[in-house]
Amino acid sequence: MRNWINAIAIVLLFAFAGCQQDTGDRKVNLTATEVKQLIDSEKEIVVLDVRTLYEFQEGHLEGAINIDYTSPGFEQEIAKLDTASTYLLYCKSGNRSGRATAVMQNNNFKHLYNATVGFDALRAEGIQTY
Repeated sequence: MRNWINAIAIVLLFAFAGCQQDTGDRKVNLTATEVKQLIDSEKEIVVLDVRTLYEFQEGHLEGAINIDYTSPGFEQEIAKLDTASTYLLYCKSGNRSGRATAVMQNNNFKHLYNATVGFDALRAEGIQTY
């Protein structure tokens, strides 16, 4: 039984990993290279680190704002943000930021990008960190 559950989990993981969210003609889920290109070209982007405060303090992208996705107050914190601004979300692996992106889309944010890779991959790509 456990093997069947593991097999199903693996199949679902690959099925969802292949899904690409799009908003109009704009790609939402970005690779490390695409994130670097976006940051280099988009000067008015707000970078949101949705990891825990501890993770954020260990290192983060330059200029990032920390709003912990796992915090009970996450939705109240994003409600304070301008829905018309452009946001790039990232976390440790792309999992929390993907879920946070969905929450923000459900709260009328229209200009969102999600890093499908984590902080370490973004740093390895040469994106400025602090």
